[in-house]
Amino acid sequence: MFTRNEIERTFLLHRPEVIRTISLPIQRLAALPSIVTSLLNLVRFELYGITWHFNLDPAIEFVQQHTKLHGTIRELKVAGPNDVEARQLKKPKLHGIIQAIKHPRVIDLSRYKEAVRDLNSFQIQNVDRLEQLLFNIEYIPPSRPPPTPKLESSATVLAAPSPQVQNGAPLGQEDHTLDLIRECSSLTTLHIGVQSPTAFSWAVNCYDSNPSSMLLRPKVLHISSAGASTAKRIVEDCVYAFRNSLEDLKGVALSLSRASSSPSIKIASFGWSWPLHQLSVLSLQGELATWFDLESLRFCPKLTEFKLRLQPNPPAKADFLEKVFLAPHLKVFSLTGLWIVTDSVMDSLGDGLAKLQSLVIIGCDCQSVTGDGLKRALSKMKTLERAQLDLGEKMEVVLERYRGERPGLEIRGATHDILGRRD
Repeated sequence: MFTRNEIERTFLLHRPEVIRTISLPIQRLAALPSIVTSLLNLVRFELYGITWHFNLDPAIEFVQQHTKLHGTIRELKVAGPNDVEARQLKKPKLHGIIQAIKHPRVIDLSRYKEAVRDLNSFQIQNVDRLEQLLFNIEYIPPSRPPPTPKLESSATVLAAPSPQVQNGAPLGQEDHTLDLIRECSSLTTLHIGVQSPTAFSWAVNCYDSNPSSMLLRPKVLHISSAGASTAKRIVEDCVYAFRNSLEDLKGVALSLSRASSSPSIKIASFGWSWPLHQLSVLSLQGELATWFDLESLRFCPKLTEFKLRLQPNPPAKADFLEKVFLAPHLKVFSLTGLWIVTDSVMDSLGDGLAKLQSLVIIGCDCQSVTGDGLKRALSKMKTLERAQLDLGEKMEVVLERYRGERPGLEIRGATHDILGRRD
């Protein structure tokens, strides 16, 4: 009976010259040095299972040797352990293996949770050719306090007053949180969690100075921050500065703001009044979803996918969702969380989204949805192909009966059981 190591080695030794992707745990790196000269077309190298007790030197040596011989590696993915306890341990630094790749096109660190902490200290060769840089957006690096001045003698020295801070950055000082990102002029995809609300201020300043001089033109931007107000500022800056290139935008607020627990604090909505001609996918999560001004959809003529994930408070107005019709070209619409869904909302979706193909409603407040209202709305959605609807037990019965009227519609209920599917 063959062991897993023997099976993997057999596959590697069988025509290694045609291998384009290698994905294996760090424990089995020993199989690679013997075939490195034959890996003529290796493009993607994935290494996973890295934790504190593993030495990355063998991996670095392999990449360095391959780069010297062939130089075809363009994509790197490094993953840490899946268990939470191991993540709390100190894992090896990734600087060496990242620096070893001569012409990186994709660097995927989305499963190496703390990697973004070392962002500005990574030395990436030919960084201006990097196209995708992916971090774990559920991890926000802690902010670093400004360095304290050293005392030149043992004599008593009066401390200088601390600089005033506005929006997370000292007044009169530029935010250097994303200095490395500025150098990635070919970057099309960025996934990153940031702490500072002024992290993208440089992009705003660059656009204001000369829009045509913008070197960075990302198409896919997934951004998160711990606080909702910080996430709001970051998304606003990105939508403003990258309006001419954005195709897929995701904004995530990982925690609640103080305004959520204090009704006396007025929450300002956010949005935009300039066209985003390329935006086709928009996803908002957390309080960003309820703060979003749906009037902004008027300025997204190509929007085909719109996802709203709420946690944990519902929006203030029951008719909040009725303006979704302002994105008439939507093919995918998804609601997750305590959204207030009524017959009126369902009618608005049915009347306004004539091209809708996929509808998801999970965990929403659907007490005001009636059986007649649900069937009427679904009947209006002529192009609908898939629906995942968690509307309560009573509506499950209605959906079960509706399957006879729409045999081509795949419907999933709260338990994800298929109630109807295309033959």
